[in-house]
Amino acid sequence: MNVRIPKDGNGRIEGGLDIARIMRKILLRQNKLHRKKEYFWTIGLSVKNDIEYIELLTIGVLNKNNVDPVEVFNFTVAKKCKRIILCHNHPSGDTTPSLPDKHITQKIKKGAEVLNIELLDHLIICEGKEFSSFAALKLL
Repeated sequence: MNVRIPKDGNGRIEGGLDIARIMRKILLRQNKLHRKKEYFWTIGLSVKNDIEYIELLTIGVLNKNNVDPVEVFNFTVAKKCKRIILCHNHPSGDTTPSLPDKHITQKIKKGAEVLNIELLDHLIICEGKEFSSFAALKLL
């Protein structure tokens, strides 16, 4: 899938808002019926915060997504990325992190530490402009 980077097109990420905007565009490419499912992506970044890849890891159901932490790091390690951002959507429109969201983020954070990969953030998006950032909420 081709992803067009907003602004000046350099792909450099300044913050969660940049990623949320890009990921919302990707989500909105799905037809309305498919947007009723949870999607979970990993975004790999260079040490200069340039996007190296965006990988769709899983497509869940209405309010559940089974993410295996091993899968999160498969492409990250292959691409030798030192920084990642997690992102998933909540079809309900409520971007409040759930308890399972917090648990999987902590598991992935522990794995990242072992692999010397920096987990910068975990974003929850919806079809609207709202999003939640685990970093901003001090959940990382």
